[in-house]
Amino acid sequence: MDAKISTFNIENLFTRFNFGAFTSERDQRYLPPVIKFLGDFANQDGDLSKFDDFKRLMQSAAVAQDDDKRQHTALAMAEADPMIFCLQEVDGIGALERFRDAYLYKATKDRFPQLVLQEGNDPRGIDVAAMTRDIRPVMARSHAWLTPGWLGNADRRRELVAEFPDIKEPIKQRRRVFRRDCLELEIRDGDDSLTIFNCHFKSMGGGRKATIGVRQLEALSVREIIRRKFPDPAVGKWVVVGDLNDYRMQVKVRSALDGNGNPIEEVVHLADDKPSGIDPLVKDGFGFNVVDVLPENERWTHYYASDRTKTQLDYIIVSPALRESVRDVEIIRGGQPYRVPNSGAISRYPRIGHDRPKASDHCPVVATVTI
Repeated sequence: MDAKISTFNIENLFTRFNFGAFTSERDQRYLPPVIKFLGDFANQDGDLSKFDDFKRLMQSAAVAQDDDKRQHTALAMAEADPMIFCLQEVDGIGALERFRDAYLYKATKDRFPQLVLQEGNDPRGIDVAAMTRDIRPVMARSHAWLTPGWLGNADRRRELVAEFPDIKEPIKQRRRVFRRDCLELEIRDGDDSLTIFNCHFKSMGGGRKATIGVRQLEALSVREIIRRKFPDPAVGKWVVVGDLNDYRMQVKVRSALDGNGNPIEEVVHLADDKPSGIDPLVKDGFGFNVVDVLPENERWTHYYASDRTKTQLDYIIVSPALRESVRDVEIIRGGQPYRVPNSGAISRYPRIGHDRPKASDHCPVVATVTI
């Protein structure tokens, strides 16, 4: 059986408007830019949400902007064209159904009849989800309930802290391991089976150094789930996918220009003794990052404009048993905005803008594995 898999953070697939963002400093960064611009239009006493006319204006602006975005999201998904979509930042099963019927079907003509979403832990209500065609998952399991105590007794947890020191505080402080969830899916075709773990780790909001321990705890827990499911993880048929929100390499865009007038890019690796949130999943060959088959400067899935860096945040990590079967690895960039430096060779979808509209702030990653 060949399984073509894609992971894609589709960036805030909502069917609701968060008016609390006008009074919550934490949530304001998630407001669409046009709404931030129009915000002062009715800012008389600081409580914008009570003005009915203003609400209608905001809703209209958000709907219009989101319609453009979701057309591009659908085009990126159509270009990926997998058997299994693993998605992040989905508001709920209703939002996913509406997006599929209103946008994705028009771009692909594929119904993707199987939808899986289980509510996770994120305070904004964004969840991980999956869509499949041609094959039905025989099992879907949430791990949103896991606590640090699930990893083992005090002695075992001390061993893990010795291996990954940055988890020391999160393992003591966190009520739940996963910021969102680790959604486990199992698919079968006759005697062939594949287990997929779809994750969305803690973001770097608040600083990478301050949050790296949370991501390592999440990655370590995924590794432990795999160890308990497969007596020998090296020969098991498993894949970890999703927005893991960390990196071991970046492409830095410098201000200096080359002979053609393009910004010079520099590939920068983390030193071997510097930690990353993905370490527990790739350390000592536990799993293989399929994007590593691409040239180093072509492995990025996200552009961070404030720091002028291109970074891989989105992963398909396969077990050693599947490594040799991986083929057709691709990162879909047609939905990225034109502000991404040195991206003139990318063929964009119609009406992609300098900053928006765009398909997402992330790129879909695609790979095929043979089971």
